[in-house]
Amino acid sequence: MKRFLLIFAFFSFALTSVLYAQQLPLYSQYMMNDFFINPAIAGSKDYSPVLLSIHKQWIGINDSPSTQTLSGHTMLSNNNVGIGAIIINDGFGPESRIGLHAIYSYHFHIDRLNKISLGLSAIAFQYKMDQRFFNLTIYDDPAITYMVEKTIVPDATFGVYAYGKRYYAGITAAQLFQSKLKINRNLDDNTMVRHYFVMGGYKFVFPNSPQLEIEPSVLMKMTEITPPQLDVNLKFYYDKDYWFGMSIRPGDAFVTAIGFKHNQYYFGYAYDFTFSDLSGYTFGSQEIIFGINIGENVRRSRSFF
Repeated sequence: MKRFLLIFAFFSFALTSVLYAQQLPLYSQYMMNDFFINPAIAGSKDYSPVLLSIHKQWIGINDSPSTQTLSGHTMLSNNNVGIGAIIINDGFGPESRIGLHAIYSYHFHIDRLNKISLGLSAIAFQYKMDQRFFNLTIYDDPAITYMVEKTIVPDATFGVYAYGKRYYAGITAAQLFQSKLKINRNLDDNTMVRHYFVMGGYKFVFPNSPQLEIEPSVLMKMTEITPPQLDVNLKFYYDKDYWFGMSIRPGDAFVTAIGFKHNQYYFGYAYDFTFSDLSGYTFGSQEIIFGINIGENVRRSRSFF
């Protein structure tokens, strides 16, 4: 029964244009891996971060979404151009895709502390649908071929990012090409939907408690055919090397996250407590991140900004 529900959810998710779901991977600790969302962030740090993220969604449901992402970015010596790359492997039931993002950004200096950047990500991914082991109750569905189908899909993401010593804000348009997935001759509209992300955050410091910092942030996700989805986040730092955070996705999940940093290395863990209609089938979701900030001057500053 769970397998049937999963397959049904997949086709509702991926093969229809009238949907209420995200086609892009979901991240619980997006504050730590915001480069995945906005290519204009490439080169915005004083160091070169390399990050591995492993996200497992809906634990307890067979073949539930699983995403592994490896990324890195840096600023070139002219202090205006950032470059980066992302490798992503994403799977959900019979669907999987492996993609590569090549990223370029340009940074404008408003003044000594404030900048605005524009970023573009050129994307290519292989999309695969394995229908060999479907177990359906209707065997003459023209949408099912019972074969392994593959296709290479190009795409692009554009982002704008404004940032300073304590704040950041950005907007992203993803899946700009709205490419068609040519994987089934019986379906005419396997189209990727354009996604939009709006993010912003501010880190508060307290002169009387210099070891404590608090960072509220928001992330709004939307498509051209679905209503907006909002993440509201609150993160606490202690001595810049330890943090605890929480997020709320109305109608979906409550997220808790913890992490620590040692010199240039850091680790984070997040758990999503699901309270949507799926709560009766899953124990929630988990995410682990590992990172290193290459070239970071630890003595001068250990902040992630």
